[in-house]
Amino acid sequence: MGMLHPFRHIGGKFLLGDPYLGRLVLDAKETAIHEGRSTLALCTYHFSKGNTHRGCAGHNYDTQSARDGAFALKKEFEEVFGVPNQAISAIVIGIETDEDVLIFSSEDGQELNMREYTQATDDQIRAKLFSLYPNLTHQMLNDLLPLALGNRAHVASERTQTRPNIELVHNENIICVGRGFDWLHLPNRALIIGPYGHFDNTWREAVVVAGNIVLDNFRKNEALSRDGALLLVSAPYTHMQERGLAIAKAKYFAMVAKKVLQPLTQELKFESLVGVTDMETMRYHPLSEERAS
Repeated sequence: MGMLHPFRHIGGKFLLGDPYLGRLVLDAKETAIHEGRSTLALCTYHFSKGNTHRGCAGHNYDTQSARDGAFALKKEFEEVFGVPNQAISAIVIGIETDEDVLIFSSEDGQELNMREYTQATDDQIRAKLFSLYPNLTHQMLNDLLPLALGNRAHVASERTQTRPNIELVHNENIICVGRGFDWLHLPNRALIIGPYGHFDNTWREAVVVAGNIVLDNFRKNEALSRDGALLLVSAPYTHMQERGLAIAKAKYFAMVAKKVLQPLTQELKFESLVGVTDMETMRYHPLSEERAS
């Protein structure tokens, strides 16, 4: 059906002009073209309808700021690759995290809020997607449809259950630096730093932001603070010949992250785990000699 290839970064703040991110996006696009596929970039933001402070801490819980950032990234995709484009396009999707609702959005303010479409037919949802995104190819829209239909079923299911409070509130005590964390699915437990923003060192600043968010969580939750924090570092590789460089990258990310977190070390009480991720198997391989407390 297709593959979701996430680019994750605290606050969801991305600039295609960043040399590292730009190269990754271009590589993904060229790989897809080589395999006879097109690419649809989902520029996302998230928020909580029940409590502002369950929203995006990276945007200071300002949903409009997060939404504006997602649309700015979409505009960058269009400026870089053109619109309409048969090979790569971009759309904005909001995520309401209390019920895991997807909100497909367009620049003119129209939305397909799946919370309001749990009783809609497949054809009604398809028609709404087509009206929201007239510049997308029919193939892209048909590939997007299963995501909407799957979310329709998920939202309907969530309404019949009571979600544990731990899944809703911010209890992050894991600071992830690097890429290859697609296997990590703990709700509200990890803050992920790309790392993007090498030129102006903003990725280093993002590590400090993550450290302070974890500290704030500790101050609000004494039980959480007793376990301390974990600095989890990963660098991905696809082919075995890339593994050596991935190991070197992981060690570099760990070195920088530990340095910028050093002023917070005593309060965070963090351990570190450094490793590489095989992107074919999604298996994380710790570098045991790098583990330290």
